[in-house]
Formats: sequence, structure tokens, C-alpha cells
Amino acid sequence: RKQRAGRAAERDHADQQARLIYIGSGAVLVIAALAVVSGLFVTRYQPPRAHVLAVDGQSYQARDVAARGAHLAFFEGGISSLSDVARGTVDRLIEEAAFRSQAAQLVEPVTEADIEHALFVELELIVEEPPVIVIDDAEADADAEATPTAEPTAEPTATPEVDSQEFADALTELLRDIDLDRDTYELVVEARLYRERLQDHFESVVGESGPELSLQRIRVSTQLAADTVLEALAGGVDFATLADEQSEAAGDGEGGDLGWTALDLLDEDVRAAIDGLGAGEYSAAVSAGISFDVYRVAEVAEDRDYAGVVAVQLANLRFDEWLETAIAAIEVAEDLSGDEEAWINDRVLASLTDRQGG
Repeated sequence: RKQRAGRAAERDHADQQARLIYIGSGAVLVIAALAVVSGLFVTRYQPPRAHVLAVDGQSYQARDVAARGAHLAFFEGGISSLSDVARGTVDRLIEEAAFRSQAAQLVEPVTEADIEHALFVELELIVEEPPVIVIDDAEADADAEATPTAEPTAEPTATPEVDSQEFADALTELLRDIDLDRDTYELVVEARLYRERLQDHFESVVGESGPELSLQRIRVSTQLAADTVLEALAGGVDFATLADEQSEAAGDGEGGDLGWTALDLLDEDVRAAIDGLGAGEYSAAVSAGISFDVYRVAEVAEDRDYAGVVAVQLANLRFDEWLETAIAAIEVAEDLSGDEEAWINDRVLASLTDRQGG
């Protein structure tokens, strides 16, 4: 009897130990599962570190960059590739800071009233009317005699009254839709207005005419072939004939014609090779990647109506030159790691997927 009681006690003790082991194992599994879930939450929803950018006194966390990147990709179309969204967004934030900090030195400052007016238009609370042209008859006659092509100036129009509550409701809905707070979005609008004013400024500076030159080109694949072309030109062979016979540039016109352009729009190496050449003169061979080019200046015009998109390209060039200088003038401190860049890209992709319904 004592032996049976002892064996029963041993079984009870063993059962109790087994239960404790099961409970302990279950607890460990629960803790492990919580750790995995927590890790997934942190890696998917929490950035590796917080601060990634400081520019001109404005600080941005990874979450801020992700929100701005989603807006940029979905609403502005300002991202060429989702794999580069973090880098592209940081670059855009730096550009916008440069606009707000430096543009007022060149164009009319953007005021709070300008920002509000832009919001009214965006929210369709007002409709922008074409500017009213006011011309005094006497002044118009005088202008016509002095400068027949002079254009009248537009008289500024006042912003129509907008119901404040209607504006507040519409703005709240917009901000909820774009997932940005009001201060952030007003900075975006301010930068956009400065960009537009700068573009208008440089288009005006460039004008509709200026110095241009008409070029021809012979493109060959080796330095030896380029030397042969130069020897033939030196011997008096016609450039156009040689271009038709030997040039490998399929997109060029007859006789290697490239049309009219401005010197500043050419690549630096090409510009250096032809700068100072007169009409009828040709350049030395210019390396162009795996090819070699020889250029001929067909014609030179000191002041000619810009051909095609030359005026737009020159304005864009002046704009880019200004922007480069403006960015150099502001304080920029980047701290974007590879992990943060990947996190931002993932968050933007998830946001776009949600917006597109899956």
C-alpha cells in the first residue's frame, strides 16, 4: 500500500512538473510572438531613427519626409521612380527651402495673402479671371508711335470675398485628404508660388531672341576615323557631303544639320570646342562617350528669334543655375541612412497602394 501511495505521489509530482513545463513553454512562445509582432511594427511603422534632415532652420523626421513624399508622388507627380522617393523628397525639401529663403531677392515676395489666394483657387472657392487690361488712349497712341510692339500692363485685381467657414471646412477636407498639416502645406504653396515667379522672371530675362548659331555634325566611332574626317576637311572636302557619307548620327539632318541653338545650351566640351569659331569653320574632334564628333558652324546670328524650344531651354538653364547658387547659400544638414531611406520608400509605397485601393 505504501508503495502504491508513493508511486501515486511521484506521478502527481511528474504531472505537476509537466504542467509547469507546458505553461513555461507557452509563456516563452507568447513572449517570442509579441517580440516578433513588436519588431514588425517597429520596422514597418517606426523609422530606424527620427531626424533625417535640417534645412534653413526647418527640421524633418523620417515620418515627415514619408508624408511629404507620398504627397509629392501622388498629388504633384514630382517623383520619377518610387525606388528613389526618399532621395527625391529630400532634394525637393531642400529646393523649396531655397525658394522661400532666397527667391525674394530676385522676385516679388510671396505674402500670406498670396498663399491664401492660391488656396482659394485650389479649393475652387474663387475662379481666377484674366487680368483686366487698362490702357489710356493717349498713352496707347504714344506707345504705339514709340514702340509699336509694346504690350499693355495688367491692372491687379482684388481677391473676392470668401466665407471664412466655407474656407475652413474646405481646407480641413483638403488637408485630411493629402495627409499634411496646414503649416506644412502652406510652406509647400509658398515654395510653389516662388517657383512660378522665378520661372516667369527667367523667361522674361531670356526674352524671345538672342545670339544663336546653326551647327552641323559628323559623328564617327573611333579617334582614327575622326582624324580621317579632319584630314579630309583640311583637304577641302565639303562638310555636308562628308557628313552624309560617313556620319553615324542617325538623328541628324541632311548634311549633318543640327539646326539653330544657343551656345549656352551645348555640353561644356562642345561649347569649348566651337566657342569663337566663325561661320564656315569646324572644330577639332570632341569625345562623346563612345563616339567622336566634329562640328561645323554653318551660320552665326547676333540677335535672332529663338528657334523651337530654345527660349524655354535657356530659361530653364538660368533657373537651374540660380537654384544651385540658392541651395549653396542655405544651411543643409542631411542624416539619411540607408535603412531610413528604405523605410521611407516602403511607407510611401504603402500609402500609394492604400490610396489606389489595394
